[in-house]
Amino acid sequence: MPGWGRLHRWLGLTLSLWLVLVSLTGTLLFYKTELLQLKYPQLKLTEIPDHQDAARVFDRFDAGHAFLPRADKPWIEVVDVSGTHQYFNAAGEHLLSREHMGDWISWFVEFHHHLLLHELGKDIQGYLGLASLLLVVAGLVKWWPQTWSRRLFTIRWAWPWQKNFRATLWQLHRVTGVVLLIPLLILLITGTAIMYSAVVSDSLTRLFPEQHQVTSMPAVATEATSWPQRLRTAEVLFPEMEPRLVYLDRARIRFKYEDEWHPNGRSYMQFDPFTGALVSWQDIRNQPYGTQLAQMVYPLHVSAIGGVSLLTLLVAGGIALIVLPVSGVWFWLWRQRRKKVA
Repeated sequence: MPGWGRLHRWLGLTLSLWLVLVSLTGTLLFYKTELLQLKYPQLKLTEIPDHQDAARVFDRFDAGHAFLPRADKPWIEVVDVSGTHQYFNAAGEHLLSREHMGDWISWFVEFHHHLLLHELGKDIQGYLGLASLLLVVAGLVKWWPQTWSRRLFTIRWAWPWQKNFRATLWQLHRVTGVVLLIPLLILLITGTAIMYSAVVSDSLTRLFPEQHQVTSMPAVATEATSWPQRLRTAEVLFPEMEPRLVYLDRARIRFKYEDEWHPNGRSYMQFDPFTGALVSWQDIRNQPYGTQLAQMVYPLHVSAIGGVSLLTLLVAGGIALIVLPVSGVWFWLWRQRRKKVA
């Protein structure tokens, strides 16, 4: 199918640099905690702070948001209004300040999320994500064999200075795309869906509007005017939930229930900042099934579920999304050079 072949070739050449960079940064960010601890050894903490340790640190700040410590992030982390990340240990001692765009890890995060262009970058990421899905479909249609054999999945290795390297490039490109099709599709589909999260959530909610009330807001009198009081109240009222994130200027806590995929959860408890009264409660399990399904997209993309097995699969997919454009463009350049010689 020559039309699909031309579409695959020109989309590949157009998207190759973006695919390499966004896949490289995304694959490295699977190991963000390890990279932070490598660059900042003071973050290699052996004692994980508890919620009350964190709450006492939160009381020092009036704005921004903060993350509760957990096993994969064993520190207290506060993000102020300027975007600077402040890190503390269990004793409340300040360990580190990371300014927004102040190190290469922050640059990687911003590039992977927004191409360093804020909301405009998010829009561009969405368009490029859709184009990359069309690229994969075109490549699959172009490759689809009339007869199947083991040779379709064979790579005969040769080095660039050897005669058969052209065949190696072609086989590497073809086999990588086919063998690792599932993980690279997971990454591309979920990554694109994140860029269009509102549309995806609305569409899934329309498809699956059913909902089941599992919890309701307790009718209790509270006077939780400090973060230690708010977290204690939350743990008493909803022991099956784990607080993960707080909004410092809004007296709002975000929770994760035990079987929820999202690493920070999508349930909220809102206190009155002045009186300390509990004023609202939102449980993701009370939301329509489509809304709950939409909240599974991000955790799948970042391998927040599935343990080592899914992480290994998605890292392989990320590497495939680097190998494919490199091998494809290299093969195309080799052919162009041969045509000029001929």
